[in-house]
Amino acid sequence: MATKKTSRKRKPNLLQSDPPIMVGGGGSSYLWVNLDQDQRPVNPSSNDPNTGINPGSPMPRSRGNYSCSRVSNTPPEIFFSDGVNSEVQLKVPVAGRKTWYIRFA
Repeated sequence: MATKKTSRKRKPNLLQSDPPIMVGGGGSSYLWVNLDQDQRPVNPSSNDPNTGINPGSPMPRSRGNYSCSRVSNTPPEIFFSDGVNSEVQLKVPVAGRKTWYIRFA
């Protein structure tokens, strides 16, 4: 008599904090923004602080090639994980709260 094969249930990969956070998985990357962060799309080519980028903010050279959103809060710390180990490998305090950025290479 053949035995019935049962499928393994995959546990969800839940984070212990609220976004905004960028995660990678399955060949794609996702940017999660909590609805409480008041995410608003802005025009990346505009220097108008009401509809575009605030003057003096870090931005890419070819900013017209990007989509951009504004969120209401700046994180006090940034946490990094390599995707293999479950614990955070690096925790960095945000010192320049008006000019910080993360560059993915």
